[in-house]
Amino acid sequence: MTITAHEFQRWSDAKIPGRSVREISQATGLKWTTLHQQIVRGKVSEATVVAIARAYEFSALEELSSFEQYTDLALGTKPPTDAELISQVHYLDILREVLVRADELLPFMPGDLRAFPHTDSTRAWIDAIDPGDLRTAMATRLGVTTSTFSSRLKRTLPADIAIDVARYAGVSLASGLVVTGLLTEQEGDWPPEARLNALQAQSDSDLLSIATQKLAIQNRKYWGKTHDRDQAKEYWENLG
Repeated sequence: MTITAHEFQRWSDAKIPGRSVREISQATGLKWTTLHQQIVRGKVSEATVVAIARAYEFSALEELSSFEQYTDLALGTKPPTDAELISQVHYLDILREVLVRADELLPFMPGDLRAFPHTDSTRAWIDAIDPGDLRTAMATRLGVTTSTFSSRLKRTLPADIAIDVARYAGVSLASGLVVTGLLTEQEGDWPPEARLNALQAQSDSDLLSIATQKLAIQNRKYWGKTHDRDQAKEYWENLG
C-alpha cells in the first residue's frame, strides 16, 4: 500500500508549507524525478514520507501515523520482545557469543553487532513472533497461497503488510518497519543496544539452542544453492 498524492499533499502543506518538490528533493536527497513521478502517479511511498520526516527533524513514526491507513501505528508501538531482538542478531554474532562464553574471544562492546536488516531479517522475525498460524492467516488475508506468502519473506514486506503481521502477532506495530529497514531502531522505539542486551541475557543452554537453529537454517540455504547449481549444470549439459 502507498499513500495517495492527495493525502501526501495535504500532509506536506501542513508540515512543510510552501516547500516545492525541488526544495523537498534537495532537503531529503531524493531525486526530483522520483518524487515528482510518485506525486503524478498518485502513489507516494512510505519511504518518501520517512525521508522527509528525517530531513525536517520530525518523528517518522508520528508522521506515518498521521495518514489514515496508519492511524494506530504510534499508539500500537511498544518495546520489542526478546524473541524479536534475537531474531535480528546475525548468526555469526550468535556464534561469536558462544565463543565469548568459552573464553575464546573478547566480549561484545556496544555497537559491535552487525547491522540489520540482514538477508534473513524478515523471515527470522516472522519465525520469532509466529503464534503458529501466522503464515496461513496472512496468506488468507492477502488472497494468496501460504507458499506464496512464505516466498515473499525472502525479500522485504511492504509497510502495510509488515504492520498487519505485527498486529496479528500482538507485537509492536513498529517492529515490522524496523525489521524491513523503513525505520531505524531508534525511530521504532527499540531501546539502545537492545539486541546486544537480549543476546547477553540468554542462558548458555538457550544460546546454544539458538545457535543450532541458526546454523540449521544456514545449512538448508547452502544445500538449496548447491541443488540449484546442480540443476543448472544438468540443464546446460542436456542442452549440449
